[in-house]
Amino acid sequence: MHKHVILPLLSILTLILGGCDKELDIVPKGETTFERTSDLELLLNQIYNLNDFPYEDLNQICGEGVGMGTSVPSVLSSTNTLPYAYLAYDESVDRVTLAQADAKYSAIYSHVNDMNTILTKIDQATGMEESKPSLKAEARIMRAYLHWLAVGMYAAQYNEATASELGGIAYVEDIDNSKVKEKLSLAETYEKILADCSDEVIALLPESNPNVSRPAQDFGNAVRGRVLMQMKRYEEALPYLEKSVALNPEIDDRAYIKEGQEWILERSDKLNLIYISAGPQVNPTMEILTRESFAKVEKNDYVRKYCGDNGWNMSMGKMYSGLEGFPMCMSWTVKGNPWGMTSVRTRLAAAECLIRTGNIRKGLEYLDMVRKAHVENASPYVRIHDMIPFVEATAMHLLQQTKWVENIGSFENFFDMKRWNSEDNYKTTVSKDLAEYGVKTLSPDSPLWILPFPGKATRYNPTLTQNF
Repeated sequence: MHKHVILPLLSILTLILGGCDKELDIVPKGETTFERTSDLELLLNQIYNLNDFPYEDLNQICGEGVGMGTSVPSVLSSTNTLPYAYLAYDESVDRVTLAQADAKYSAIYSHVNDMNTILTKIDQATGMEESKPSLKAEARIMRAYLHWLAVGMYAAQYNEATASELGGIAYVEDIDNSKVKEKLSLAETYEKILADCSDEVIALLPESNPNVSRPAQDFGNAVRGRVLMQMKRYEEALPYLEKSVALNPEIDDRAYIKEGQEWILERSDKLNLIYISAGPQVNPTMEILTRESFAKVEKNDYVRKYCGDNGWNMSMGKMYSGLEGFPMCMSWTVKGNPWGMTSVRTRLAAAECLIRTGNIRKGLEYLDMVRKAHVENASPYVRIHDMIPFVEATAMHLLQQTKWVENIGSFENFFDMKRWNSEDNYKTTVSKDLAEYGVKTLSPDSPLWILPFPGKATRYNPTLTQNF
């Protein structure tokens, strides 16, 4: 059964965006001070939206694409813009001055404020006493996840040896907007995230939830597993990722594309653990891939082979980008999950942890399960491994190829590449061939891997010094 979409955010949410307790003491007609638990629960039934697509900056940085319907000649002609800095890999651009606003940063902390409103007011709210522990757990796991997205973008990659010395983000746990939210160290930020997605919190989540806005135990385990994985604690991450896969093993079988020649994915699909959009729900529609990214898509991939002009469209890619060989996604019926989590991507995260911890065969089995559903007549990697066992580096190469394609249109490739680039065995210089505009390269330790805090935040918070 598909998860149901609960219509979000009644007019009461206009109160929350301001986030001021004094405003909540005044009750305009038709609004509420959240005196009832059921009112607070509405904050969990919203459609989460970060307003920006990852391919507007993150996916340009990691080399996945060149933007959203982007004209490469036009962007490269204006050398004092953020799109130029990320497309050209130009570290000399003053990103701090240019980044006065950032829709996804604002949206993350707006959603965090919603979660803090629940946690601040629920104990005093009336009704539904038996539901309060679960609702508080849902708010805490979402708070952990939202902060994890932020620290992954606006701070350096976590390394145990340096995390206490490097800057993190502000971890907001209250709704007092008069108080400066102090930026923590990277280590302190991750400690807060892990506390909010603890075993105790996960255990209080519902075992399942038919609403893609509401976290259940599959999401809770995936969050803790992904946080530990991003910290490169692969052995600790694996049990949580495996538990999430066991709770939600869904893989969308795309064989239907062969007949209908159309890729269809609904927001309510049960593979979505939590769905967080980027404005319009179609995704990765309008993303233009680099040649290097498209080369990783297998020839028998159902979308590539059968969708034709409704899939990866070379002519539209050329028309928008101005370059030959840069396909643009034209699947208007696919609602990918740009900022949330899916069961497929969680399975691939588990596959990486399996390979990292010596269980290469099972990791390849996970890859083959996904490839069997998404690639026509996919040749199983396990079959080759059983004849000539792969070493970790070979298995990781296969995983990175599959994972990259499955992550297209989301934040995941940026997070993965940032993490891999902190490891001697897997770091790489990103290279993208922009045809007549040359090959652009980005080093593993470039400051471009850290996004600037927006001026709207730093002007009111002196502790938010940039992390690069």
